[in-house]
Amino acid sequence: MFHMKQILSGIVATIILVTQINKASADVYWNNNNGNPPGGDRSWGNANNWLGGSPAAASPANAIVKPWPDLTQMPIVNTLGNTANQVYLTEGSSLSVVTGGSLLVNSYVTGQWYNCGVTDVSGGLLQAGNLLLGNGGFDGKINISGGNVVANYLSINVGGGALMNIGANGSFVAAASNLGNINYWINNNAILAENGTAGWAINVDTTSQSGKVVLTAMNTVPEPSTFASFGMGLALLVATRSFRRKS
Repeated sequence: MFHMKQILSGIVATIILVTQINKASADVYWNNNNGNPPGGDRSWGNANNWLGGSPAAASPANAIVKPWPDLTQMPIVNTLGNTANQVYLTEGSSLSVVTGGSLLVNSYVTGQWYNCGVTDVSGGLLQAGNLLLGNGGFDGKINISGGNVVANYLSINVGGGALMNIGANGSFVAAASNLGNINYWINNNAILAENGTAGWAINVDTTSQSGKVVLTAMNTVPEPSTFASFGMGLALLVATRSFRRKS
């Protein structure tokens, strides 16, 4: 009888453990508090805006961002300390990271199954172990207009139009092991400065942070004051030569 109790206890414990594992590994889905008017506050860190619980509590599951109920209710990372395991943007969905917000994930994936919208980092921090843009061959751009994006590993599958754009006040930092691929993507317009505007280029910095490569947008057109100074200097030079000839 005692032996049977031990077996039953073990079975019950196993069932409980499996249930806990399944519960912990269930995917969570963005729905902005069910999308009911006026919907939720769009804050990534608000667990009520997710179906299945907070992404921070879902590890090792996935956080799936879907356009629910429409594209006007996409998530905004506007609080600090947000975490998730793997994040997938699907079906035209988008995500914004703004000043005062941070999101740390193991993998951030765009364009896996469908064309998705833009990940816009206008402030704050998006940090990923793996940043996989257009991973399934679909579109999935990232725009770093004013914030910071950090990744240990970067991949850009350009087949569906995925790319990275870095604005004047944005930066991207990756492990130095990505340098060869980064140079390739820059040369093939998969990493742009200011959306490819003439006079802008990507500055590749491999010295300021040990073991890292830092990308920023650089304006290669001299400021008007530079032209003015050059013009004044040229005029002065001409005047001086003219004076010497007369003497």
